[in-house]
Amino acid sequence: MIRLFNRTDLHALHRMICETIDASYSGVYPPRAVEFFKEHHSEKKIAERSAVGEILVLTSERDGSIMAAGALIDSEIIGVFVRSDHQRQGYGKAIMIQLEQIAMKQGIRKLSMSISLPSKPFYEHLGYRVLDECVLDVGGGECLKYWAGEKELHPRDIQKVKMATEEIVKTAGDAAEVDELLWRILWQPLGFPRNIRSKFSIDGKKLELSAKENGRIVGGLVAVWTAENEIELRHLAVASDYQRKGIGQGLITELCRIASVKMCHQIHTIARNTSADFFRKVGFRSAPGRAPEHPVFLEHGIIFELMEKIVEPIASADGDRR
Repeated sequence: MIRLFNRTDLHALHRMICETIDASYSGVYPPRAVEFFKEHHSEKKIAERSAVGEILVLTSERDGSIMAAGALIDSEIIGVFVRSDHQRQGYGKAIMIQLEQIAMKQGIRKLSMSISLPSKPFYEHLGYRVLDECVLDVGGGECLKYWAGEKELHPRDIQKVKMATEEIVKTAGDAAEVDELLWRILWQPLGFPRNIRSKFSIDGKKLELSAKENGRIVGGLVAVWTAENEIELRHLAVASDYQRKGIGQGLITELCRIASVKMCHQIHTIARNTSADFFRKVGFRSAPGRAPEHPVFLEHGIIFELMEKIVEPIASADGDRR
């Protein structure tokens, strides 16, 4: 859930920012630069920003902890951080989308920011122009390197930032749409017949998720419970005109949320070499074992890799497993 910051969030937000700086910046910047970042986002500075601008926090539905945050001060974006163990799951993008929407409503047409070394690819992906390189002397012969950045906002951008919603497939109509999408994206280009999905099925309780935008299914995910505390992600596809917009990432995030609630500790998948990088970006890693081979996939240069993602289980309030 994304909501406005309030003063009771101050200590928790400051702690999250400092922990994130330690985890993400310590290997990139020298020690004095790391301390400069912490001072720049001290409790006093956060309180001052909240008095003159908008600070958003993204909180966990499970326990209310702060997982991401960002601020809009006049026309400047500042203090965008995502907790280190929740990065690459779409939370930073969600915060940025909301901040851009607030700016548009305030009549702001150009946003500026300072871009750190670790965040440069993230902001470039969101359409920010990287301008001048800046170097700040932090003493002791150490420097802090960053860039100035900016982005022009247009009324049409409001349409671009609408996010798809993820949900469990419950109706026969939605199930048929997901099935059609999977075939069209995953198997039709390889020449497989329309009923190929049934031949790839495995035993276990099935979970299907869809991503919808304006009522249209633009993404689908199929997973199977292979054990009480393990899920195999079988199929994932996003409509061609909606790819690279965080929809696949959103489906993975929802799958992880469901897995956590159900006390599942591992999600595994058999990834194509064409999608392995995506899975790594959302927290999967190579798993031991030998991946299967299939002659039709090999003809198209597709090989497979076993991958897994560890999920932190969540216990219900009464201690039962859900």
